[in-house]
Amino acid sequence: MKRAIGAIVCLLAACPITSAQVTLNREDAINFPSRHAWNLFLTVNHPSKDPKLGRGVPDLTKPIGTPGTTVVWETWRLSASEVFLARGAEPPPWDDMTLPGSPVSGKVPEPPKAALLKQLQSGKPLPAVGATGAFFDPDGGVFTGQGGFGESRMNKVTYEFVRAQKLYSIEGQSAFATDFIAGRKPALSFPVEAMEVKGAWRELTPEEIQNGADRRYYLAEFNGRKFGLTSLHIITKDLPNWFWCTFHHVDNPATGAETPDTFGRPAVLDGTVWQNYKLGGTQTDFVTSIGSKTFLSDAFIEKGFERSSCITCHSQAKRNPADPLANPFNSPFDAGAPDENLFLKNNKPFVAQMDFLFSLATRAHSVAE
Repeated sequence: MKRAIGAIVCLLAACPITSAQVTLNREDAINFPSRHAWNLFLTVNHPSKDPKLGRGVPDLTKPIGTPGTTVVWETWRLSASEVFLARGAEPPPWDDMTLPGSPVSGKVPEPPKAALLKQLQSGKPLPAVGATGAFFDPDGGVFTGQGGFGESRMNKVTYEFVRAQKLYSIEGQSAFATDFIAGRKPALSFPVEAMEVKGAWRELTPEEIQNGADRRYYLAEFNGRKFGLTSLHIITKDLPNWFWCTFHHVDNPATGAETPDTFGRPAVLDGTVWQNYKLGGTQTDFVTSIGSKTFLSDAFIEKGFERSSCITCHSQAKRNPADPLANPFNSPFDAGAPDENLFLKNNKPFVAQMDFLFSLATRAHSVAE
């Protein structure tokens, strides 16, 4: 079974990349996960059209890696400021460009990065996470002594589902959870075309730039400072519990949680900035066929708990209508199958999973704020 998911991009054929096209094959998510991961990478990192002409639309007149372009995922909805609004307000239609963090041009560096960096440099205190002193800003990761920031973004299908189901506020999520617990609604499940990305950026030092690092990273610039994309998580609803993959720059430290790349970087990326990125691994289930725990993480995004499991950690994204402000993190360092006691009491649900999306569980605001 084959179907198109999101954008169609140039790649992977032995012909000019401006004319070759690949359609994502959902079966690859389970049968050839490394190939599926790379096809996703090429999809979301293809140059986009000016978002004023439509967010998330690839510009097929430009090959992947064209300098000075914005990639498709950068024009998706920014979770922190374009999806989960103050006082749980309903976010506007997909193509609305009026909120902070909205892309307003089709070039890099673009205002969303500048806005995020400005927020980071405002001196606002950031909460510490983990024993190593890693820091996370409201939309991703900032790491002590490494100067950087993170962001997560939703594609149109994910965003429109959030709006339609009124999941953009704590009250909306609590109402859904109440109906689920009472048996009036099935478990939350996003459409199969849903996608979300999380990117982490770090500031390049003057020494690194002198040695040419700024030519080896996909860049964002702010006030004369250069930030390189260091990590990129991509998840899709190709599988019931989502398909998970992570990419990182070749200079990133190893985490010990990588999985083998059985496909290899596509040749179409040779000679572009993207040749400096590698697949850090994929994840399709909590355990292997013999019950061994699976692991997947990134040295920057999961700094402080590198040997962990994306799918297990994200399974804890939930909403308890009896305690809607409860922290969804009960055991964030776990791997393997989740503990059913986090969801059931006396064999009955008392919380509702937010379908693995911490963007829902941690970023939504209350209308009472």
